[in-house]
Amino acid sequence: MRIAYPMRVDAIDKPGGDVFQILRYIEEGKKGGKDGRPRFEGTLLTDLRADLSGFDLIHLTNIDRPIDTYRSFLSAKSAGKPALLSPIHHSYEEIERFERVGRNGPIGLISGRLGFQRLEYSRSILRSIRYAELAAPTLRTMFSGMQEVQRSILAGVDRILVLTEKEKTDVLRNFGEFPIEKFVCLRNGFQRNGCMPERVGVRDIEVCMVGRIEPRKNQIAVLQVLNRLGVAGVFAGGENRNNRSYYRKFREMLLDSSSRYLGAISHAETLRLMRQARVHVSASWFEVSSLVDLEAYSSGCGIVSSQCGGTREMLGAEAEYVDPGSECSIQEGILRMLGKVAVDKVDCTNQTERESELETWDEVGNKLASLYCECVVPKGSLLDTNS
Repeated sequence: MRIAYPMRVDAIDKPGGDVFQILRYIEEGKKGGKDGRPRFEGTLLTDLRADLSGFDLIHLTNIDRPIDTYRSFLSAKSAGKPALLSPIHHSYEEIERFERVGRNGPIGLISGRLGFQRLEYSRSILRSIRYAELAAPTLRTMFSGMQEVQRSILAGVDRILVLTEKEKTDVLRNFGEFPIEKFVCLRNGFQRNGCMPERVGVRDIEVCMVGRIEPRKNQIAVLQVLNRLGVAGVFAGGENRNNRSYYRKFREMLLDSSSRYLGAISHAETLRLMRQARVHVSASWFEVSSLVDLEAYSSGCGIVSSQCGGTREMLGAEAEYVDPGSECSIQEGILRMLGKVAVDKVDCTNQTERESELETWDEVGNKLASLYCECVVPKGSLLDTNS
């Protein structure tokens, strides 16, 4: 099977969790299935005008960037191809709270009043300056209405692949009712025992935080908490160039702090950092399913996670959950988790019953391949060898 993954036009220039997720799907597709052959062949596309006729199935992503997604959805339908959607949908209620409370400065004053749809129109118009192919789809979406476009995509795809049950609830709350049988919960994979064989003798970093430096990820609030506690933290992640003032303030605060910043680091370096740290903190204002929470957990870190998103579904009582809008909540979560994780913990993974309940990336790959087969060759059809 050949699977096309049309993504937002800036996916390569501005990679994030959505890109990592799709690249991981493509990697799992290359691996051998039960017959030893690759499960499927996946191709990531960022050209909105890409020819989809040579693919068996189109896997769309990101209902929160519907202008890019709608153009690809129409192309898939025009080519007569079955289509799946990974909505990667963030709760509008959580986004609106972030825009009202979490942003600072003039942008925050404006964004808190505009609402999500107007904000996304504005962002798309600005993106069109660099990516000219966005101009026509932006105008088309403005004419049709963003929510109508989003509902058309959700109604028109064969399956909706949510990362968490919370994401399904948020989709239904924000866009209306859709047949429940269209939804499939396919969680992010769990890297059992991590990717690197070395063991850790002493965890000599008390707190680490991995993520792109931006207001949504909330590094400044975490840094202020660490400074107040007298705890040295290690931060890693690239600059979001759309939030340069936030990045500059973060760097300035580090000058008077015992914490340090590593910048953007590789995935292998990220796992090594997590193996040296006692606690990993995520305090995002909104998330769907935090990949770094799972990677830090598999590396043996104690997890302090945002109450926003679906980490609670996967880690349950294994993690502490904090309100991103409350430094007091973040502080209490860090202190509680530091009290649970020993400095001399040598295991690279958390050996708990919870770990056995999580799916590995290999298991995710098998489920994904089965879903693709069901959509390309529907059950009960003459081509279905299992019917």
